[in-house]
Amino acid sequence: AEDIQPPKQQLMIYICGECHAENEIKSRDPIRCRECGYRIIFKKRTERLVGFDAQRNLGIQRNVFTYT
Repeated sequence: AEDIQPPKQQLMIYICGECHAENEIKSRDPIRCRECGYRIIFKKRTERLVGFDAQRNLGIQRNVFTYT
């Protein structure tokens, strides 16, 4: 039999709403800042480029709402 290992828990980085410290939190960890104990934390923004084509989306909406 093979040794089947469970998948590693995904670490997410959150920013404390009070002291702005970065916190690494796993899926089963309590939602609390490790520095000050504050319970409101925010997900860190992604560093990858996120694009949005407003012109194309407006064109799609115009076609939906035109009356013939």
